[in-house]
Amino acid sequence: MLSHFFLNLVDTPAAWGAAITLGLAFSLPAAAQPNSSANAPAPRVISELKDIRMRAITSLPRAGGSASDRGGCPSFVIQPKSAAAKAVAAQGWAVMADLPLGSYRAVGFAGQLEAGTSGTCNITQGNVGVFDGDRLVALAYGKSAEDTAIGNLTPLEGSAVRVWDGDIVGSPVGDLRVEADGTVRLGRLADEESVCKGKAVVPNVYGMPIDKARKALADKGWKPVRVKPDGESRQAGLIKRGIVEVESCAGTGLAYCSFSYAGTAGALSVITAGEKDLPNVVGYDAKCR
Repeated sequence: MLSHFFLNLVDTPAAWGAAITLGLAFSLPAAAQPNSSANAPAPRVISELKDIRMRAITSLPRAGGSASDRGGCPSFVIQPKSAAAKAVAAQGWAVMADLPLGSYRAVGFAGQLEAGTSGTCNITQGNVGVFDGDRLVALAYGKSAEDTAIGNLTPLEGSAVRVWDGDIVGSPVGDLRVEADGTVRLGRLADEESVCKGKAVVPNVYGMPIDKARKALADKGWKPVRVKPDGESRQAGLIKRGIVEVESCAGTGLAYCSFSYAGTAGALSVITAGEKDLPNVVGYDAKCR
């Protein structure tokens, strides 16, 4: 395996310089990031997640390895447009997300992406940079270069960001937001997500078997939509269990199934993965009216 630099800083501020120096022994020097707000105080940053650390930091080193380490999942990589994302790409990292985060921007990036089955991707050396313009002010990172603690990012209402892990079947691990006092906090996954401009909420059903998830959704006003069976065996088995909203199931790959719900604010599609009789939820998507 090729050696890769990963932003794995030690826990004490006094040791950061030494840790970066050692990590950069096989990497190019960090690029300067000039900005008119360079003298602004660093934000207070907190991570409540045991597998992800977060520190105030202003220099971003170059990615280790080669470009081929980041070319395995082209559909996961975006073209950088903001000053923050361009600063990350200039250091050789693969940029996967570039989202507003209060008065900042959150840029998700990684050093290694490896393609998996069914259009999936295994992401390692993942990080989240918090930027003020093109100036890095904080960084979230995993414990080692081999872990998949951080993968992609998705937006939440209220200018917050959801952080996902980099596993083949990604799972959300926490929510990143800027609090009223300016603290940048990476907290545990919220119990529910506001959607459709606050007109509805979706409860945290990730990892739940679909029979429990549909009950939690019904409690929040999302009702199952009966679909016309297509004869697929897994779909038929779920319908026999009373889960009449199953739209389709894949017979290969990661055995994804999709389910349809409706609420006053719009429609909700729920996705499960796995071959269990009652598979677990791995994602959802709200379509607002």
